[in-house]
Amino acid sequence: MNDAIIWLRATDLHAFITGNSWVWPSMEMVHFLGLCLLFGSLLFVDLRVIGVARKVPLKLVDTFIIVTLIGFSLNVITGALFLVGDPGRYFINIAFRLKMVLIVIAGLNALYFTIRIRPQIQAGADSSTLSADAKFVAGFSLCLWTSIIVLGRIIPYVEDL
Repeated sequence: MNDAIIWLRATDLHAFITGNSWVWPSMEMVHFLGLCLLFGSLLFVDLRVIGVARKVPLKLVDTFIIVTLIGFSLNVITGALFLVGDPGRYFINIAFRLKMVLIVIAGLNALYFTIRIRPQIQAGADSSTLSADAKFVAGFSLCLWTSIIVLGRIIPYVEDL
């Protein structure tokens, strides 16, 4: 791990991020925008799958998934840049590590949603006719992403354990 930290600190990208006072705050703003797009659209989709706002067709809500992917992409890019900018903080941070584990689990949950639940939605299913696991997957998604957000917020306040 120390080798990775040393290597990242020696890159031109690290020098650019740490050498320009405007870069880190700009990355924070883009990361927050990505978070708003990701979680806002997921909240809309997952709550609808669970059964909230039954008058809104699930097929219409499904179009918000592209917004989720845009937000996630912004967060992956800026998150990687944060890691390059301060590898010593992130690699050793237990909150960061837990956040990464939960992101992998959330990705697997999203993959399951895409393979098993989304085809039902695209075929015209309503929240009352979705398979039994759909509500669990949607609720689990909300729990995972809420936890990911909380862990992301406490990274600056947690040291290595």
